[in-house]
Amino acid sequence: MAENKFLFELISPMGIIFHGEVESVSAPAENGTITILPHHVPLFTKLSEGEVIIKDGSHETVMVVAGGFLEIKANSVHLLSDYAIRADSIETAKTEEKKRLAETKLKQQLDNREFTKADKDLKMSILELKVAQKVRRKQRI
Repeated sequence: MAENKFLFELISPMGIIFHGEVESVSAPAENGTITILPHHVPLFTKLSEGEVIIKDGSHETVMVVAGGFLEIKANSVHLLSDYAIRADSIETAKTEEKKRLAETKLKQQLDNREFTKADKDLKMSILELKVAQKVRRKQRI
């Protein structure tokens, strides 16, 4: 492994979403974004919903995660999340529809469980749309 890189792995119930040597990773920790560089101190922390930015040279991969946990070891970083998707694979039309459905549901009489799920669906679809738009804008420049 190169001196200025570390192994990064992002895992969800769908399997390994990302695996490779990288130069840095920024992730949404509970108290703000954390950026990991080579030789970071060991750490275990809870993540919030947000975007993960993985950099290797001039290449940047952006992901959306629904919280989870981040473990930093000597030369490796593992991110575990219930949900993760690459920003470049977000289908805007499907995500817009998911957002509309969640908004419609939230206007109905719901029990606590249904409300929580609809609220989470709405927040995730808004986050996905925001990140997808940001990535597409960057690609045009």
